[in-house]
Amino acid sequence: MAAAASDKARFYLEQSVPELQAFKEKGIFSASEITSIASKRSSFEHRINMPGASTPIDFARYASYELNLDTLRKKRCKRLGVKGTSFAGQKRVFSVLERGLRKFPGDMGLWMQYLEYCKDENANSKLAKGITKVLRLNPRRWELWVWAARYYFEVQGDMALARSYMQRGLRFCEREQEMWVQFLRLEMIYVAKVNARRKILKLDEEAEDVLDDEEPGFGDKDEISLPKITAGDMESDTAGQALAIDDATIRHLSKSPALSGAIPMAIVDAAAKAFKSNPTVLEDLFNCVAAFDDVPCTREILQQIIDLMPATSREPHAEFIRVACEGRLAMVGVNATSPLFIPAFQGLLGKFASIPMETPQTKVFTSTRMLITIIPYIDNKDALVEEVFALLDTIAHRNAEQMRLALGQVDSKANAKQVERLADRLIQQGIKKHTLRRYGLAQARDG
Repeated sequence: MAAAASDKARFYLEQSVPELQAFKEKGIFSASEITSIASKRSSFEHRINMPGASTPIDFARYASYELNLDTLRKKRCKRLGVKGTSFAGQKRVFSVLERGLRKFPGDMGLWMQYLEYCKDENANSKLAKGITKVLRLNPRRWELWVWAARYYFEVQGDMALARSYMQRGLRFCEREQEMWVQFLRLEMIYVAKVNARRKILKLDEEAEDVLDDEEPGFGDKDEISLPKITAGDMESDTAGQALAIDDATIRHLSKSPALSGAIPMAIVDAAAKAFKSNPTVLEDLFNCVAAFDDVPCTREILQQIIDLMPATSREPHAEFIRVACEGRLAMVGVNATSPLFIPAFQGLLGKFASIPMETPQTKVFTSTRMLITIIPYIDNKDALVEEVFALLDTIAHRNAEQMRLALGQVDSKANAKQVERLADRLIQQGIKKHTLRRYGLAQARDG
């Protein structure tokens, strides 16, 4: 067995000899460095080919080593002006990861490393095959369905395919609460991007022209057809770029479920049925939608979520969740510089004041909901007048302190988890770390 493993290792090592010789001839690596590379590869190859001795971590480390080596090689080639080379760095990384996956097809760490590398290297064919295979092996891993959907949405710009992955994933993971939240977030991002494009084109100012501009092929039967957008438009770090959707398509989206909020509302309805109107699930959906306060259909969707919340439930704080959401609804879409801000904020305080602070758990509940509402305003300090910032800052400090004191009165990991979830939710909304530290939330999240 040992001899067979050694022969197999030697086979793979011999394949790299021509490349190492090229490294030396072109002066990319010194003789001592090449010796070190050969020794390191030999160690990895003998380790992963030894029956019963290798682990997924060995393959992951080997792939990481080859990736770092190839990165160093590229930098030196650029510095030395070495051109016209065709080294096999990428091929070697793929080879190591694919060998690891054949040996450990159930290891999620290896799969994610492989998929991420495919994405980084724009290996679309390999990635498509990898996604198909890993989902066949692990159809109940909701994270994989979400990853695939986000890839096709953010990188490929194919919203139809992204939505298809989410829908298929829900057939296997219907009881996974976070998958419903991620599906809803995906649709809200799409609505937000299309709405932003409409603002750029000033189509809302030309509503009458849009209604009169009927073209063949866009009748009532076609209203649910959603257009595709290009990969560049879906990049999360290209907020300044416009969506690459032609003007005619954008005009017809004014009647489409993609812009009216019909699709997000359908997701909310389906989630409510799947979880029997569980208030905690509905609150998570509320939090997801509330982050998109500049989307016209947001208030309508939030009101739908509130209407689905039961008046009574066995869930903890069920009766208070609806009250808190009603208070927060008044703040959605209200700019801090608007004359409507103070009345809306007073309405929020009034709703929260109606929640009795009889137990530490209730105090934690109220404080976390207040913080998630006002911290986004504080994070955008430059948009606040001094008096408003001082007011919000005082209330935030008071609620953060109340939350810490209440947590100190109970020996419950569940309450501590609420604080972590609060910090995670704020981070997902783009809240800066220094703002979280101001109220002690970054420390709570970091443990």
